[in-house]
Amino acid sequence: MSECYAATEGPVGGCGWRSVSGGRLVLQSASKLNIFLEVLGRREDGYHELDTVMVRTRFCDTLTLIPDFSGAVRLRFSDSTPASLRNAVPLDGRNLILRAAEQLRGLGASGCGAEIILHKCIPPESGLGGGSGNAAAALLGCRQIWNLSVSDAQLHEMAAGLGSDINFLLSGARAAICRGRGEQIQPLQFSGSLFFVAVRPGRGNSTPEVFRRTSAGTELRTSAHVARCLTDGRTDLLESCIFNRLTDAAARMNAEMADLQHRFQHATGRPAFMSGSGSTVFVVCRSAREAREVQRTAERKLRVVAWLLEV
Repeated sequence: MSECYAATEGPVGGCGWRSVSGGRLVLQSASKLNIFLEVLGRREDGYHELDTVMVRTRFCDTLTLIPDFSGAVRLRFSDSTPASLRNAVPLDGRNLILRAAEQLRGLGASGCGAEIILHKCIPPESGLGGGSGNAAAALLGCRQIWNLSVSDAQLHEMAAGLGSDINFLLSGARAAICRGRGEQIQPLQFSGSLFFVAVRPGRGNSTPEVFRRTSAGTELRTSAHVARCLTDGRTDLLESCIFNRLTDAAARMNAEMADLQHRFQHATGRPAFMSGSGSTVFVVCRSAREAREVQRTAERKLRVVAWLLEV
């Protein structure tokens, strides 16, 4: 098991886990799973109105922030970031880390600068919100290393302008109903842990393209049933409530994902669901022990890396 999938210690703040040492700030930015996603329609601003339930998992990237007085923000990969992920993630202005940092830098002194080192584990175009988690960590981390008087509300306003999943990962909630285009957060309280096993094909999905090909259903579903499973402690019923409106469009776009989802279901004997716009698909497990067994089964039968995702 590579360090990308190693367990981490307890959460602090919206982006996950943090420690400060020798002038460096180290933040772990979490991924998310959508365990419910309905598309209510298209908005005037071009985005889609959503009703979704997200959960924050312990599968994380890591950001190391080193403050300096250069007035510039530089981003690079850690030496141990896999080559496959380096090739898939830009380090220029398209990266949400730099976009978030630059927005914050505009509120501080001209000398605010930083080197940010990204240890990437969460694949892009996977529906796990890796880039969004990076942006949330960058907002929190840069505010701290530059000692900026920026409120949480201001950070959330910036997050809403950067991407649809960032507000949830910034919020600190373990689970939430997210509405609007994802920026309206209603935290959900639940006890215990949730366990999922996830796999991903080699090819990712373009979020804009998946949404473009998705039509609102004639009978809209509601997140209330999934939310009630969590808050009432009936996670044994969760599997029967999970739904993602984007799945059909994504499967038509990505035959490799559709095939993997089918084989994953056959190998594990349980339904597999898609997170976000894909291409990650996952199954629900009732305990850490069961999840480890399912993970081993998936890796043996499907010959792919399987992630054990704990919430």
